[in-house]
Amino acid sequence: MAASYNFHYRCIGCNTSTVRIQFFFKAYLICPINIQLDCSISIQTRARLTYSSIYVGVPNIAQHDINDSTLETNEQIVTDPTPNSVHMKIVNHAHSDSMYHPTLDGFRAALFLEDTLPDIKPFGYIDIPPVKVEKDFIITVDQTMQIEDMNQFIKYNLLVMGSKEFRVAVRGRTGVHQPGLRKIDVNYNKVITMKGLNKLEGFNVTHFDVKLAPEDDGTNLVGTVSIPNPSLLTIDLGNVTMDLSVDGTPIGQSLLPNLVIKPGDNNVPMRSVSNQSAVLKLLTTKYLDGILPVDISGNSSVNSKGEHLPYFEAAIKSNVMRVKLDVGSALKKIGLNVTKRGLDF
Repeated sequence: MAASYNFHYRCIGCNTSTVRIQFFFKAYLICPINIQLDCSISIQTRARLTYSSIYVGVPNIAQHDINDSTLETNEQIVTDPTPNSVHMKIVNHAHSDSMYHPTLDGFRAALFLEDTLPDIKPFGYIDIPPVKVEKDFIITVDQTMQIEDMNQFIKYNLLVMGSKEFRVAVRGRTGVHQPGLRKIDVNYNKVITMKGLNKLEGFNVTHFDVKLAPEDDGTNLVGTVSIPNPSLLTIDLGNVTMDLSVDGTPIGQSLLPNLVIKPGDNNVPMRSVSNQSAVLKLLTTKYLDGILPVDISGNSSVNSKGEHLPYFEAAIKSNVMRVKLDVGSALKKIGLNVTKRGLDF
């Protein structure tokens, strides 16, 4: 940003009433300036004005350029979830139009939702490493983040799950260093806009088989689900259990073991324990074509240590999906036909 400053000084001993000094500069880094002015109207009369080490507007313009820079997330990977923490790897692309390339100190930054302004409620803090500012540069955070406010972290995960796009705010205070100048303290306030999971729209059961003889854990239906992820987020949700129902009638549960959702299409194994008598009743009374409209809603999210993850559980419970399962065709594959009378072998 270009800035112009005007100063007017009276020249003692001169007929000239005022001396006008103008500084014009770009960006925010101004070196100490020694200014010497000679104003003379005759050989006998001379006035000299000297002003040393004038720093003009440096902190304000430093802050302006920080504000004017942009920050976008290229990648965010959430792993190792526990009831009180997650591991976060965030790769951000920063852009600055400044003609100068200072170094920013590392600093602790709060992550929060904008609806908590002005008295922000951070759900966690991340450590931004020291960086050299260029026109385009990468800022990488790779750390375990403690959950500071569970209610706010739950709201954040609800936004991630339920939104096509969401915003998260970043706030901290850091120091700007440029050779020849003292350290300048600035506020770092950014809002990052990211694509969300969009309610897992497009979720589908792409294949499943019915087992007449249940496995040791009770599993009597196995298959594959497709989960599209339009975002840049990778999220380790742990072992996810989903409730299955038709017209409000529970028909079983499905387990998506060690569920990690990555950007793009995810094909995930599914293991289900279904209430076969409830399914058979639906097929022989209302859904004679063998196709069941199954509602799927989250039940639990548990990590490898068996610990419940309340922030993920709130997100999956908020999201109800419907899929059509051709149970009739699956039964025919094992030699069973559904009729109004029941099953024909």
